[in-house]
Amino acid sequence: MAINDLGNYLRARRHALRPADVGLTTEPGRRVEGLRREEVARRAGISPEYYLRLEQGRDTHPSDQVLRALAVALGLDDAATAYLQRIADPPPLRSFAPLPGSLDDDVFVFLDGFQDTAAYVINACQDVLAVNDRASRVFTFGAVGSNMFDTLFSDAARANLPNWDDHVLLALAALRERSDPDDPRLHELVGRLVVTEPDFVRLWGRHDVTVQSSGVGTTWVAGIGLLTLRWQSLAVPGDARLTLVAHYADPGTREEEILRSLGD
Repeated sequence: MAINDLGNYLRARRHALRPADVGLTTEPGRRVEGLRREEVARRAGISPEYYLRLEQGRDTHPSDQVLRALAVALGLDDAATAYLQRIADPPPLRSFAPLPGSLDDDVFVFLDGFQDTAAYVINACQDVLAVNDRASRVFTFGAVGSNMFDTLFSDAARANLPNWDDHVLLALAALRERSDPDDPRLHELVGRLVVTEPDFVRLWGRHDVTVQSSGVGTTWVAGIGLLTLRWQSLAVPGDARLTLVAHYADPGTREEEILRSLGD
């Protein structure tokens, strides 16, 4: 586990809550952002001194009972609770992200078989490992070896994507949930974005965690404009560390016509 991952996560989740979220009254003149440490400790049934040690990284091995109590105290959902347990007690067998160039040719053939669908394969760090022809025309990341965040933090994405923050937060929440905190590739990616993207520091610091396997998203395509597409993500057969993402359009829509034309 990276230095004080547990404490950083607890602190971020505590700051994200408001007293009203957990049924507490906000007294006039309150200056604390989020919940106080002692409020979380009281809700979890542990001493304030012990909770302080957890946040400061002086105790990094709380019991399962304490972790479950903290998850309830902080209002964590199932995905966030699983992440809390994983960083507190990392599995003995690590699962670092496969890197570009490591896939069999069969995966590329598989992607090319998708009809009127923009599909690609990413690892836990959201590096693109395989992409079909239609996806290379729809998404600006384009080629194997690129990273999804290079697209999200591009000038074009900032200028053209509505609710840009929401797109980035969803991607960051998936990155945190899927990746191993000790993965060297994750450290390399985060280190680069911390230096080059001030907005990354702000959004990554929220410590959001989520699991979302389907949805509706907006993407911007040069020369075409905004497209609203449905998407599904699936584990790649034979390697659960990889995710296949398929974007497709509702029948009879402008998006369906455009996706079909991009494959011609």
